[in-house]
Amino acid sequence: MGRTLTLEGQEFEVEGRWVSRSFAGPMVLVAGESGAGKSTGLEAQWYAVGLTCTRVMPAVRACERTRLTFQIDTVRWRATRSARSTAGVVEFENLADSGQPPVRCPVKAGKNGEPSAAEFFQGLLGIPRIGTGAGRLTMEEVLPWMYIQQATIAISYLGGLSHARRRLAGRTLLGAHDAQVEALRSRADQARKEWSAAKNTLEKILKVRAERGLDELGDLQTRQAQWTAEHEETAAQARAATMELSKLARRHQALADQAKAVEPAQRAARAGADEAEKEARSWACAEGEAEGLYAALRELAADPTTCPVCHQKLVTEGLTDEQCPLCKEIDPGRAQRSRQDDERAQEARRQRDHARAARRKADDAAAAARLKALQADQAVREAYARAAEFGRDIVDPQREKARGLEAAARELAARLEQLAQHLREVDALHDLKRERDSLAAAKGKAQEEFTAAETNVSEHVKALAERWSVFFEKRMKATDPQVRSASIDADDFSPLVNGRPFDAQAVAGAVLVRININAMLALRDLMIEVPAILLPGFLMIDSPLSGLGTHGHDQEAGEVMLRTLADCATRPDAQGGVQQVVCAVNDPLSEPVPGMREILVDKTDRYIPGLPADLA
Repeated sequence: MGRTLTLEGQEFEVEGRWVSRSFAGPMVLVAGESGAGKSTGLEAQWYAVGLTCTRVMPAVRACERTRLTFQIDTVRWRATRSARSTAGVVEFENLADSGQPPVRCPVKAGKNGEPSAAEFFQGLLGIPRIGTGAGRLTMEEVLPWMYIQQATIAISYLGGLSHARRRLAGRTLLGAHDAQVEALRSRADQARKEWSAAKNTLEKILKVRAERGLDELGDLQTRQAQWTAEHEETAAQARAATMELSKLARRHQALADQAKAVEPAQRAARAGADEAEKEARSWACAEGEAEGLYAALRELAADPTTCPVCHQKLVTEGLTDEQCPLCKEIDPGRAQRSRQDDERAQEARRQRDHARAARRKADDAAAAARLKALQADQAVREAYARAAEFGRDIVDPQREKARGLEAAARELAARLEQLAQHLREVDALHDLKRERDSLAAAKGKAQEEFTAAETNVSEHVKALAERWSVFFEKRMKATDPQVRSASIDADDFSPLVNGRPFDAQAVAGAVLVRININAMLALRDLMIEVPAILLPGFLMIDSPLSGLGTHGHDQEAGEVMLRTLADCATRPDAQGGVQQVVCAVNDPLSEPVPGMREILVDKTDRYIPGLPADLA
């Protein structure tokens, strides 16, 4: 038998004071009329330890907090939870070790792996949380094996657990499916997923390659060798062409440098020509000035016997040298001035002749300088023309050749890279094939290991189910003489009575109630024989007499059922431990049952004392 769970007492904080209900004893019977809060009280016990699969009735919400004191094996605990908020935390106190601080667990699991209150409680019960994610075993699947609720006792088996969840919970609680088997199952599932992913990836790649008509490895390697040789040859030609281009470029640069080198002589020749022309213009101006002066002096020194206006011959007869031929007046300095004018005219002529000679010389020098400048211009033009012609006819074709070879080499390199990518893809395909085969082997091995473990588990579960079925059939026949056979299915632990499944027994009522209770009592019979079973030694039933009347055969059947439950609670296992049974019924017993503690409630003395009359 698994760890024993014993409820000691339940408390509610109502308007600042604590009220309580004691559960001391192996068999506790909560009896009272409908509406007295019996189901509310039982559900509140699971609410106190953090379970969220039970309802929170208005009577509980009217309280501030609720507490549950319980014992697991020999360790006493107390769980406290707010009755107003369904979230928050549950505080677990270890009453056996006062020095140990309380454990505060959130109702909802924490983000950092912090266990929820229900998970902590499940750990206290020694029930492993087998599985992961949505497939993990939680207290929601364990609870129906310990707590048969009024809402489902007469209509569904184990609270309506699905076959898959019932199978996982049942195998685990029977001690057959443990963490090691779950690890093997998880590893087999993971190996199968990895193999399937690798297989699908490989198939997709092969399909795409087939659709695109991609070559095989041998063809790709042959093409790679051919293109590699072509690329090496083209690259060598490109390097040679580039080297030749570098030589020609240096020669072209030398020609350009030569053209640039003669530019200073060109500028000097141009400057000399400009200076010579300036000199020639200067002497031309001087000559013009001298010529004008000379002409003026000549005109001034014209024949005095003629009229300076009309140039008619003047009558000079009878005039002396000192008389003016025009005005006939005596001019004593006239002869001297005539001599001076002649001297000045001669000087002006000499200056003119000198300027004319200098101008002619300057003109010759300017012509020579201009010719030299023209020759320098021609030399520069010819030098640049030679450089341009060399660049156009020699360098540019070589550059185009080098560029073409380089482009061809790059194209071959790109094709080789693409080919290398295809080769890598082919290598990756081989790697994927090897990985797929390796994963297939790992999958097969993991599956074999899990299958072997699963076979052992199934055989063990089958043996336990057969023994469980023996107890079940015995209990069913003891409560119903019309039962010919009864068994528990080894796969999903569903009950079969007279060859019919649970859902085919009746619409609802006492027949289904009897099957639910007898299946769980038979399981607890098995727990006494098989210590490895992990199901806690505890059973809570809300309305075990549902569907039965209060007179005649129904009353007798109800009395037998309660005595049977009391026997289950007081009968010890091989280690001497007993399992507590808590039930809620409408009517108290007509006669006391040994070992049974009754908690009587009614609408005036409700399960939670001190609440308003309209709250149950």
